[in-house]
Amino acid sequence: MRQKLFDSILKHAENEYPNEACGLIVDTGKTQKFIPCKNMSDNPKEHFLISPDEQLEAEKQGEIIMIIHSHPDSPMLVPSEFDRIQCDYSGIEWGIVSYPEGDFCTISPRVNRDYTGRQWLLGYADCWALIMDYYQREFNITLKNYSVPHEWWEDGKENIYDDNWQAEGFIEVDLKDIKIGDIIMMKLNSNVTNHAALYVGDNLILHHSYGQLSSRTPYGKYFRDRTVRIVRNKERFDAK
Repeated sequence: MRQKLFDSILKHAENEYPNEACGLIVDTGKTQKFIPCKNMSDNPKEHFLISPDEQLEAEKQGEIIMIIHSHPDSPMLVPSEFDRIQCDYSGIEWGIVSYPEGDFCTISPRVNRDYTGRQWLLGYADCWALIMDYYQREFNITLKNYSVPHEWWEDGKENIYDDNWQAEGFIEVDLKDIKIGDIIMMKLNSNVTNHAALYVGDNLILHHSYGQLSSRTPYGKYFRDRTVRIVRNKERFDAK
């Protein structure tokens, strides 16, 4: 990165401190320029959010090739798992600068990640996020995002799975007819259905349990006793 470009980024981080600064690097065809943006997050000291309007304005000047944000008071510049997940979603490189230290690193979107071994991050890397990724990659089916960054099942007043599985295009099937790609919905330490897993064959499920790494696990007595329903997407109803 050219020094002039980096100096512009660091200056914006200084101006926004102690909040996270954010911006975009655009390739105009002749040069690369940094466009500072306003942090629209409700918690700007911990997160950043760039408005769609600012992104559209930036795109008028050229191709957005990097999303920039700062980590205030970060002695060791280590991208968080939240950074990495958001970078994956964005589809382009991210640049992170520490302020006032002035360190800089980049991360790139992770393509075709393994389904197992993913870190847990409620609302972004949880059981439904894993299912969405699996369905998109394996079946080219886009599911609505029902992952939310709070423990919605705690008070028993929300029923995200029970309320939405039919509207999302699923049909209930019997255990004896279970096939690869079917979704098993369960109650784990909750009064409401709060967990979902993918059946991947050979009596194994692929799932992402609370606070754990995603894994393939035998569909044994523990999970069977807590199963509420098994569902199959209508587009896959005749799947072998």
